[in-house]
Amino acid sequence: MQLACPKCGTRDARVSARHGIGEAFKALCGIYQLRCRRCNERWETSMWANDAWKYAKCPRCYRQELTTWSLQYYHPPASTHLKITLGATPYRCAACRCNFASFLPCREKFVWRHRTHAEPMTATATNEADLRALANAVGSRTVKPETVEQKSEVSQPVR
Repeated sequence: MQLACPKCGTRDARVSARHGIGEAFKALCGIYQLRCRRCNERWETSMWANDAWKYAKCPRCYRQELTTWSLQYYHPPASTHLKITLGATPYRCAACRCNFASFLPCREKFVWRHRTHAEPMTATATNEADLRALANAVGSRTVKPETVEQKSEVSQPVR
């Protein structure tokens, strides 16, 4: 499905109102009219393109970046609750915050892309300054200026 606007490229789209019987029939066949919220461009997209019909999609905005939710925190309508009882997976659209249930698998899990992780620290430091920097990053209080090779050796107790 093409969810990005062909004019401005944004994915801020909504389902457009149908104009006539022809578009209503196309909607029954899986061809939808979308409208960009920013530039008001209107275009047609198909749920048959790129095998989009095989995967769960948001019923409100048709996106496929989904997370899951729990019945503990959300009380769905009776129809959604019935689907979950019959084995459907509860999904939540991250874009429009719509909670729904579907029997189809999820194509891609939504991941917050703005999170950055620090690179993992390696224990290959060989001088005292590197060991202190490593200890400060890890949070230990004292550091002995030993090399990695010396740390890996097993020391024998002196009698």
